[in-house]
Amino acid sequence: MEKGLLIFMGLGGLAFIVWGLPLVLGRKKLVRRGFKGTFLTFDDGPSEVTDQLLDVLQACQCQACFFLLGEEVVKRKETLKRIREEGHGIGLHGYSHKHPLKMTYWEQKKDLERAYQIFKQEGICPNYYRAPHGAYTWASLIFCKRHGLKIVHWTGLVGDWELQEEKILLDRLVKLSGPGHVLVLHDGTKGKANPLCKALVPLLVEDLSRKLATSPAPLEGWTGL
Repeated sequence: MEKGLLIFMGLGGLAFIVWGLPLVLGRKKLVRRGFKGTFLTFDDGPSEVTDQLLDVLQACQCQACFFLLGEEVVKRKETLKRIREEGHGIGLHGYSHKHPLKMTYWEQKKDLERAYQIFKQEGICPNYYRAPHGAYTWASLIFCKRHGLKIVHWTGLVGDWELQEEKILLDRLVKLSGPGHVLVLHDGTKGKANPLCKALVPLLVEDLSRKLATSPAPLEGWTGL
């Protein structure tokens, strides 16, 4: 009985080290001390609505960070360049959006390297990384360490990929906003544009225009990176 319990506890500890610990390390709490605004991030693009989002952000003089997929970047390289030229943060989100926990170490390493090389070919070195589904692994932690990428998680996950009603999402966005908070929206979802994102951002900007990040280096200075 005791031997069986020890084996069970040992396997549980091993499982935590293999799968649980990277999640804990990757999902560190973000704090922007002295920063009173809310910071917007966009995942899974670029898509056909990304340029329109950039127009909105430019009009309100707000900065954001885009976590881009390699397979989408190859379709819209000019959008990638525009994101950089307009001073927004650029983050790596992998090549595909396959769940990291459903990939082997070597499959994920290959996925990340493939995406990183696409950025480099365009003369851009991403500074940040966010894991698809927020699932950080040893493969992604080691990759980020080797390439000097800062891991950026979030404080508020809006859920706009579920295509809920605009009013519900806007209420959720406002509720999740606050000093030093990092919100996640999606300008792309499974290879397709998220039309709600295009509609929500102007509303969000109107409601929070004085509380959104305007720094040209939006993610610098956050502790927990």
